Amino acid sequence: MEKYDYGTAENREYLRKQRDTLLSFGRGFASLGGSAYYLGEDGRPIILRPRETWITARMAHVYCLGEKLGVSGSKALAEAAIRGLLGELHDEKNGGWYAGITAKGTPIPEKQCYTHAFVILAACSGVLTGCRNADRLLEEALRVFDQYFWDDDTGLATDQWDASFSTLSDYRGLNANMHTVEALLAAADATGKTRIAVGPEGS
Repeated sequence: MEKYDYGTAENREYLRKQRDTLLSFGRGFASLGGSAYYLGEDGRPIILRPRETWITARMAHVYCLGEKLGVSGSKALAEAAIRGLLGELHDEKNGGWYAGITAKGTPIPEKQCYTHAFVILAACSGVLTGCRNADRLLEEALRVFDQYFWDDDTGLATDQWDASFSTLSDYRGLNANMHTVEALLAAADATGKTRIAVGPEGS
């Protein structure tokens, strides 16, 4: 079987163009409040669809990477998404993050581990990129995750609560735990800590 040299100048240029195309396509994601719209094939926001928290967090992460790569305007977009995570997607009464908000701005009430893992990742990327308020986002995201989603008895993350963190689903999902690994590896990089805990044991 013939080996292909992926490190050629031609391939690096191809990858650079693909990267820049994707970062350019996504620039219209942010609502006025910062939460992420779904985008149509032309890159325009689909305003009649919900704006989901995990997508907003992913856009924050992506544009932090864009900032690290020197793509102009990326940091402002990352900070817009972080503003959305600290604002309209955040549950001010009960803490944590809604799954999203409808097109009319009504919260989608479930509190999902999957979603919270993405919020941690976004916050970590923001901290490492120097985004405004990323440290505040990370502090709360880790506190909420440790309090509600990590189960020491099983060594796994739980999956879903109701909006008030009163009723926990019995379901345990592989996908949520996979993204938990991703998020906590990022948290170790961003904080230098080897354990997340509420209280004096967190070090």
